[in-house]
Amino acid sequence: MTGLMTRTLKWLRRPRTRGQAMAEFSMLLFALIIFMGGIATFAPDMFAGFTIYVRGFYLVLGYPLG
Repeated sequence: MTGLMTRTLKWLRRPRTRGQAMAEFSMLLFALIIFMGGIATFAPDMFAGFTIYVRGFYLVLGYPLG
C-alpha cells in the first residue's frame, strides 16, 4: 500500500504546463459544482426522510412530538 501512495504523490507532484494545470483545475471545479448541485437538490428530501425517521423513533418510545 505504501508503494501506491508514493506513486500517487509522484504523479500529483509532476511538472505541468500552465494549460494542463488550468484544464485539471477547471475539471475539478466543474465536478465540485455538479456535486454541490446534487447535494442542494436532494438535501431537503434527505432531511425530510431523516425527520420522519426520528419522529417515528420518538413515537415508538412514547415521547411527545413537539
